[in-house]
Amino acid sequence: MTDYVQISAQISEAAKRRLDQYARETGMKKSRVVEDAINQHLDALDEIPAEYIVPTRLVVSSETWETIVDQIENPGEPTPALRELMSRGRAHQD
Repeated sequence: MTDYVQISAQISEAAKRRLDQYARETGMKKSRVVEDAINQHLDALDEIPAEYIVPTRLVVSSETWETIVDQIENPGEPTPALRELMSRGRAHQD
């Protein structure tokens, strides 16, 4: 028989609502959904080389954030290399 332990985690209200809804719709216990998700995530991490793992969240300083916002709001002109790359992509779609 498997031993069970209790864990605690802080999650967003949106994630909690989704978990609750999924549990209601499927009849699965939330603890089972969480355990399955953790195991699937860890199994995937075991299979994928670390250099291919992209973090789902990035933490940047306030200064860096302001730079990002400025570049989004005021994009520069595309470089010739980007124009060429994009034109090749369109040629493959036709």
